[in-house]
Amino acid sequence: MTTLTDRYVHAVTAQLPEGQRDDIARELRATIEDTVAAAPPDTDPVRTERQVLIDLGHPTALADSYRGEGRSLIGPRLYPGWVWTLKMLLAFVPALVVVITLVVGVLEDQTAVRIIVGAISGAFWAAISVAFWTTLGFAIAERSGAGQDDLGGLPGVAHDEWDPADLPEPRGRHVSRSEAIWSVLGNALVLVLLALPVRLGGRVEDVEWGQIFTDTAYSLRWVLAAGIALSLLASIFVLARSRWTWPSAVANLVGGLVFLLPIVWLAFRNDLFAWETLPLGWISEEPLVINETVTLAATVGALAAILVWEWVDSFRKAARSS
Repeated sequence: MTTLTDRYVHAVTAQLPEGQRDDIARELRATIEDTVAAAPPDTDPVRTERQVLIDLGHPTALADSYRGEGRSLIGPRLYPGWVWTLKMLLAFVPALVVVITLVVGVLEDQTAVRIIVGAISGAFWAAISVAFWTTLGFAIAERSGAGQDDLGGLPGVAHDEWDPADLPEPRGRHVSRSEAIWSVLGNALVLVLLALPVRLGGRVEDVEWGQIFTDTAYSLRWVLAAGIALSLLASIFVLARSRWTWPSAVANLVGGLVFLLPIVWLAFRNDLFAWETLPLGWISEEPLVINETVTLAATVGALAAILVWEWVDSFRKAARSS
């Protein structure tokens, strides 16, 4: 168990930029210890410590005073993670979109100018989308009351009504940064690809590169994108908070269902893959016979297995964090 001073110092410094935390923690501990030591010998040290913390003020108010500014859209506790995540996504997602756009342009036998313009516009759109969704996810994590104790704060408690005894114990990460960032990267890439206004089709030499998905499936891509967007926000929340919470696990479940159910419906109607135009010429010169039922079942089964595993894992970790 940590002392009230430990919990208070953590609650204050967790809301400060990393470069300031160690120095301010030492300074704050020294101030608290000196004030408690200066109390009359006959006073209860536990009550004295509690009163000293109350006199110092609410952890959020004290952290604001150390920063010399109020809260912003992305507070200092989450700002470094927001910048790091944004840089990482901007380094990968637009580049992958450019590669995909170039390949599609070549396969569709587009002019060089059209290919270049498409690649530039695709990269620009991908960068804007990544910046928007990443900022929105971190802003939700910053403002949301759910999981606020991860920051050491006291959500919903007025600054003049707080009690040091209610400060939460400092917690470590329940979700590794690498696990969280891979989830964010995967969701962001799928979202950008779903929203790109391109479709595969065309011919390269003797290879026919036809349409993969049906017109119905293509028209439902915005529904799929909405589900992925919700899962992306949940994964960004987890990255920011370093843990799954019940709201983020539920959001991830709903997003996955919104993504999966239209695919199941299309597969049930055999309206997911455009069988007549699948680009199979590069596999064999002879026409290939595809077992449509097995292919559809395997596709839906693989997606469902991945999503179910992710849902179970998220709820298990949310239960462990609560």
